[in-house]
Amino acid sequence: MVKKLSVDNPFFDFMGRSGDVLLLNILFLISSIPVVTIGTSLAALYQSFDDMAEGEFISAFRNYTRAWKKHLRTSTKVWILILLSGCLLVFDLTFVGGMRRGTQGPWRSIGVGIGCLAVIWEMIFCYIFPVLLKGETQVGRMIKQSLFLAVRNFHFTFLMVVINSIPVICFIMGGNLLAAAIPLYLTFGFGLTAFVNTFFLRKCI
Repeated sequence: MVKKLSVDNPFFDFMGRSGDVLLLNILFLISSIPVVTIGTSLAALYQSFDDMAEGEFISAFRNYTRAWKKHLRTSTKVWILILLSGCLLVFDLTFVGGMRRGTQGPWRSIGVGIGCLAVIWEMIFCYIFPVLLKGETQVGRMIKQSLFLAVRNFHFTFLMVVINSIPVICFIMGGNLLAAAIPLYLTFGFGLTAFVNTFFLRKCI
């Protein structure tokens, strides 16, 4: 009986990790309210899970806030670039999609080209904040290294792209799927995504 109730019991370990994911998810959501800080929040989230894997995790609040302050400057620059380029790609895809309806020729080719750029953007997004955690400060080198890692570890990259795209897919589909996704992502979703991605990333970086 004593052994079953030990704090080292897998059940208690699972409950403790679940609580940490929940708290980190809440911290991520709160600190992401100013859109410009989402990059810093992502960096802090990944740093917290990396600390957890390294056995350096003290508490969700302490590890997250320490990482948030540490990566604020560099991650903000990276996020602004990612955000602006992502918005531009969405605009281009929407514009070209409207222009090529019922037409052939150049607009279709342009659409394919922009679609390829969007895929590259998603691949870089999977790695750029974890690369930042390793001490890289030059944005250009971060992008090159992220793309290199994405191509070299394409099987993991594919899985992360799919996982990261779930909330976008739910938003596009709407209806019951979106209604089910909202409470999940308000409690565990973003934290769980980063937790799973960290497992893949530690095999890649």
